[in-house]
Amino acid sequence: MKEAIKVSNITCANCAQTITQYFDDLDDIKADVHVTSKRVTFTFDDQKYQLEDLVHHLSIIGYHAIMTSDDAKKQRKKDAFDLILGTILTLPLLYTMVHHLGLPLGVPDFLMNGYVQWAIATPILFYVGRRFFYQTYHQIKSKNLGMDALVVIGTTSAYILSIIETLSNPNMMMANLYFETTAVIIWMVLIGHTFENRVKEKTSDELFTLMSLGAKEARVKTKDGLVMIPISQVKLHDIVVVLANEKIPVDGKIISGQTYIDEQMLTGESMPVVKTIGQDVYGATLNMMETIEVEVLKEGHETMLQSIINTVMETALIKPKIQRIADQIAKLFVPIVVMIALMTMIVWTLIDPNNFNEGIKATIAVLVISCPCALGLATPTSISVASGIAFKRGILYKGGAFFEQAQQLNAIAFDKTGTLTKGEPQVVHIEGDVLSIAASLEYHANHPLAKAVMSAYNDTIKEATELDIVIGKGLTGNIDDKTYVIGSKSFLQSKNIDIQFDTETYHDEGKTVIYVANVNACLGYLVIEDTLKDDAIKLIEELKKRNITPIMITGDHQKTAASIAARLGIDTFYSEVLPQDKANIIKKLQEEGYHVAFVGDGMNDAPALTMAHVGFAVHSGHDVALDASDVTLMSAELKLVLDALDLSKATLNNIKLNFLWAFSYNMILIPVAALGLLDPTLAGIGMAFSSLMVVLNALSLKRFKFIKL
Repeated sequence: MKEAIKVSNITCANCAQTITQYFDDLDDIKADVHVTSKRVTFTFDDQKYQLEDLVHHLSIIGYHAIMTSDDAKKQRKKDAFDLILGTILTLPLLYTMVHHLGLPLGVPDFLMNGYVQWAIATPILFYVGRRFFYQTYHQIKSKNLGMDALVVIGTTSAYILSIIETLSNPNMMMANLYFETTAVIIWMVLIGHTFENRVKEKTSDELFTLMSLGAKEARVKTKDGLVMIPISQVKLHDIVVVLANEKIPVDGKIISGQTYIDEQMLTGESMPVVKTIGQDVYGATLNMMETIEVEVLKEGHETMLQSIINTVMETALIKPKIQRIADQIAKLFVPIVVMIALMTMIVWTLIDPNNFNEGIKATIAVLVISCPCALGLATPTSISVASGIAFKRGILYKGGAFFEQAQQLNAIAFDKTGTLTKGEPQVVHIEGDVLSIAASLEYHANHPLAKAVMSAYNDTIKEATELDIVIGKGLTGNIDDKTYVIGSKSFLQSKNIDIQFDTETYHDEGKTVIYVANVNACLGYLVIEDTLKDDAIKLIEELKKRNITPIMITGDHQKTAASIAARLGIDTFYSEVLPQDKANIIKKLQEEGYHVAFVGDGMNDAPALTMAHVGFAVHSGHDVALDASDVTLMSAELKLVLDALDLSKATLNNIKLNFLWAFSYNMILIPVAALGLLDPTLAGIGMAFSSLMVVLNALSLKRFKFIKL
């Protein structure tokens, strides 16, 4: 059995390793961690483990499961309280640093008192910073030290040395106290975590609410009549009755009736399809017109809806797990810094055993100057600034992995309906004076073609009587005592009405033609199509200029797909693609050497969005598609794809510059600290300055300008 759980305090690759290693030691259970979405997917024996057991095991190693929206709110309140309390307590200690710098700002004497600083620093270290101790404990148990360990070692060392100085030096004004160093380190790292959480919390977590899309009950035929029962109790070969405008609750085939089915929730295609006896229908789709009876052919995990859920979960785990640059480097950085600190203390002791205190100071300076505040801020600050810029433009980023992946793209695959096209059929041509007749008849119909006709007509609707609607073909009716017919070519031919118009060109282009006639002759016709978005062609041209291959994937027939691809200038396209096969096409392209992005909006696009190296979801689409994507486009403007890529490139360069600064300063100042030339207090100031430089560099992204097509 599989179960996915959201975990609030997963922050880096070290967290993933800690969780994975812990569950590897247990029998019949496996944990896969998706760092950017803070999600753990468990594969386990449901005879041995229940959901509560998974939550309990996570809590044992210090990770907090988010099972409800209330849990999420409580966690956010805890994090906010810690940051506010840390800010209030740290600022007075931060102010004491001006005394060490000799600035004439007048620090109150009581703030220079060691016992006062001790009292202020203690709750910062052990309450506000408790998470670092907790995580370090579990990192030590799993032999997987991360940045939390450096925070704990550096802050605790400065804290202990300050206590010793306070107790041994009666003249507080002359004591070398480092309580402010302890406080500032904790505070700055919390700020970094806040930046990161802000980015991730801008997107909704809809992936595991997929089951709510399906009907909760079904109307089942029994010997006692129609009975509403929970969907979980529906069995194979039960007969389910579905009324007009009801959601179909099961996967099966129609055994009575015919109707229009809106499958957009499942397929992403806007045009309802005619379904009649013997044809398959799927759960979570909408019966639009007539009552039908459906025989249940699939249940549980075999349904189309559940198949998509499983595909999304599985592709989320096999997606390339590119971790943040800081996490990758930290695997070596932390142990090396600890070794340098130990070597510093040993060398100082060997050189001058009587100057042990100076050796301790040098050791703390090494730990403090190398504390990962700047490293921790380098990525989230840049991403946070970029996300703010992007949000104003209508782009919503989901995490840092996108910024790396986007630079390697050499192909972008697009879903057609609602992505390259507007997703709404429109009348694009009218032959003859037939719009008034067509609108007066279609006024009584309830399908997208009728809506397209009504949208094109702005005049008075005439009264139509004796209406006869033939689903999937057309309708007849009387207007002003005259009989008119509207519908497909075959519908008119079945009534022996000759069509003298040549409309083959429209059919070849994949457009829909509906004809209007009286009982004697065809009076004219309307051409309807799902039109291209205004910026679609320019987008494709720009992608080609950048040597990025545009690809179209659609469930449409080959003729329709070929026509649209030709108009767009797309050479590679896939037609008649089943919902579950889009992800397979993305995988095939990846195997051919493409670094692929996918742009889509339907629920069936979710597996492809997750499988792709980068997924773009159009906000007008389904929430599940939005959750599976790396980037959400808040409007239908396709140029946002280019804007997201361009901003990501600028952001990644900004992040690299942040890391260049952070590591350069460490490479220079760690040797300086080891030589005893850097006081721990000044090391704390240097750390704060390093972080400030990172933030200022990130803010320089605000000068970024988007291109015009």
